Amino acid sequence: MREEIAQFLQTGQEAIARIRVEHVIREQNIWAAHEILELFCEFIIMRVPILETQRLSQNVFVSRDVEQEQPNSSREFT
Repeated sequence: MREEIAQFLQTGQEAIARIRVEHVIREQNIWAAHEILELFCEFIIMRVPILETQRLSQNVFVSRDVEQEQPNSSREFT
């Protein structure tokens, strides 16, 4: 690709060379974005067990709190 761009510049076809350079830059940006997404997905996959553990422990605490807050039905109606 570099050789093509160099040939376009040597023959005075700067507009075509510029288009090719923009294409190369766009491809590099897309690859960089894909790498970032891949790293982020790996990060999430590594954190899923931690999140599940936190969710389960929060559910236990919530259920305990609900049990403690429920009034005794026999006391309520007497």
